Amino acid sequence: MIKQKDEIFRFQNKENRLDLAPIKVESILISNKAMISSQAISLALENNIDIIFLDKYGFPHGRVWFSKMGSTTQIRRRQLEASQTSLSIKLVTDMVQQKLSNQFQFLKKLCASRPGKEDKFNAPIHSIQNSIESLAAIDISSNIEECRSHIMGLEGAAGRAYFSCISKIMPEKFYFKGRSKRPAQDPFNAALNYCYGVLYSRVEKACIIAGLDPFVGFMHTDNYNKKSMVFDLIEPFRVFADQVSVYFFTGKKAKDDYFDFQSRSCSLNTLGKPQIIEALNQHLEERVRYRNRNVKRKHLISHEAHRLANILLEGTGMTRPDWLKIREF
Repeated sequence: MIKQKDEIFRFQNKENRLDLAPIKVESILISNKAMISSQAISLALENNIDIIFLDKYGFPHGRVWFSKMGSTTQIRRRQLEASQTSLSIKLVTDMVQQKLSNQFQFLKKLCASRPGKEDKFNAPIHSIQNSIESLAAIDISSNIEECRSHIMGLEGAAGRAYFSCISKIMPEKFYFKGRSKRPAQDPFNAALNYCYGVLYSRVEKACIIAGLDPFVGFMHTDNYNKKSMVFDLIEPFRVFADQVSVYFFTGKKAKDDYFDFQSRSCSLNTLGKPQIIEALNQHLEERVRYRNRNVKRKHLISHEAHRLANILLEGTGMTRPDWLKIREF
């Protein structure tokens, strides 16, 4: 049972109420002020529903999770072994390559819908294409740390070209100067960071269910308390948040009163968060072609987490895993 006190009738203590069956709930995200009963927590745990607490930027900083692990510990052993071999470079190269391919295709799609403005897109698209070609040419048999640095350098160069292009198509009052993380310095980055934060929670859940260790990464390697595998596995799926954020602003759905502005930062407020979450959920519910069948976008993450776990278990020295292949992202 969800109750929301209506501000109009708060002095009369009237409430809006919604009842949901547990089978219809995947996760509970708590970002604004809320109270949750112990009975609701127990019911969620009984039905494998995780409860995620998000900070004001949308990033998960805690979760209530059912106690059973998703799979055999052998997967985590293989994951740790792979992180020290060329297999990790093969896998992470394809994750990043798919991310850049998504960026490339998204810019081309935006360009096609803006005839006469091709000059804003040509150079960034060319830059991303160069990074994709350079990724394909990486010698994975060379030093692992050097490969990781090279991959991150190519990813960074493509990202700068990508977001500089997106900035140019924003409505004038929402122009931004590159990526800013926590804290965001403008409304676009505030919305994008929030969408990324929600995706992080979904990727972490997919890792745990598939038996992967969220803290053992291939590119974003071990740092204290850093969920490195989550940062790796999210790469092919960042485009979901990119699309939602871009269309939120170019579709004129964003309003000034959805954001709180400080001297050097900007964040979504209690009016803006439900708007961007609704837009992201609608996007994730849409079906796309994936491995010859129609699948909701939100399920792609778990499918790929399980596939990665199977690759690690098989230990096959495949040259180029067929990573995330979807007709429309």
